[in-house]
Amino acid sequence: MRGTIGWWIRVQSAQGPTLVCLLLIMLAAPVAVRAEDATKYFDIKAQPLSEALMAFGAQTGAIVMASSELTTGKISKPVTGQLTHHDALTRMLQGTGLQFETSADGTILIVRAPPPGR
Repeated sequence: MRGTIGWWIRVQSAQGPTLVCLLLIMLAAPVAVRAEDATKYFDIKAQPLSEALMAFGAQTGAIVMASSELTTGKISKPVTGQLTHHDALTRMLQGTGLQFETSADGTILIVRAPPPGR
């Protein structure tokens, strides 16, 4: 497969580096998905939510985006133990009225949770 990719890149080089970048993203995407399913040891104390989200990003390498309007005045739940990224972030956000969504490029977006019963 490696030789095939090299041939494809040489043939498509006239179309510019965009195609090469897209190919690399397509090859890396399955690895990123598997990494989210893997467990990791977390040790993030209860703290202002914006700081906890930065600690989560530092420990996981994930890009986490949250409006200060959503995080101001909110305290995270502590997250300790061997957890998936999903479980760790879900625990961290408990009781804040917020949830997370993952965009197509893997960026984690912090958003308002829908009201209960919807």
